[in-house]
Amino acid sequence: MNTVLVGLLYILTMSSAFAAKKFEIDNTDTIPMTSQFNQQSYELYVRLPKGYNKSNKAYPLVLINDTSYSIATASGILHLIEGRDIEEVVVVGISYSIGTDKLFSRTRDYTPTYAPKETGGHSLAAQKVSGQADNYVRFISKQVLPLVFDRYRINQNRKTFVGHSYGGLLGTYILLTTPTLFESYILGSPSYWYDDKVIFNIESKYAEKNQSLPAEVFVYAGGNEGIIQRDLHKFVEVLKSRQYKEFKLSSKIIPNTSHFSVFALLLTEGLIGLYGK
Repeated sequence: MNTVLVGLLYILTMSSAFAAKKFEIDNTDTIPMTSQFNQQSYELYVRLPKGYNKSNKAYPLVLINDTSYSIATASGILHLIEGRDIEEVVVVGISYSIGTDKLFSRTRDYTPTYAPKETGGHSLAAQKVSGQADNYVRFISKQVLPLVFDRYRINQNRKTFVGHSYGGLLGTYILLTTPTLFESYILGSPSYWYDDKVIFNIESKYAEKNQSLPAEVFVYAGGNEGIIQRDLHKFVEVLKSRQYKEFKLSSKIIPNTSHFSVFALLLTEGLIGLYGK
């Protein structure tokens, strides 16, 4: 066997030994689901804490959306702070619907009203499927949470919803329509501008019939988010003026951050605020 052939065989052997493979987040399960309410298919990404298999305890649940970036971000943050700065939690991320453009998926699922002429959204084409948040909330309530409770040890009295941007709008909508679905909320850079600030009308209708709002809410925006920051300030002032019973609200503008850079910081602060040791 000549030297060149030996060299080629060596290169092929080493190449196969170091063949690329997909990166996976440790302690994470993937569960496929189809919604009974909009017939869309999703995946749940369930991240268990480091000590899950070594204990019998029930853990708080943190439910998160926009998983193209949020589940990896949350996992990295928790890898560093869980068991140190905060107690351990189970994180469940809901993917965008399978086979759908993610911008269409989040427009359909995260917006509370149909607004085909909303120019502030992703596109007018996406707005044609807007306003189906009720179906998505039912999916969470009737399918996602029961499945997670059945498969994992969850403290059902300690559930947190995390939402950013459209997800922050969705979280606020859940808060004002089914407030007891979660005990706490971490809402970042919420899109309160959506559909001529319709979320203010939704809150006003809630206030007409309710004197209490049983939830703890942390709401954030970046210091460089002008319009979002101003809308958030106005909404916080409205909520404070109601003096809802059983309601705890904390708000913060995180300086020197944009709509994109603020997420990791607000998630860290919110988790510490809720589950800090």
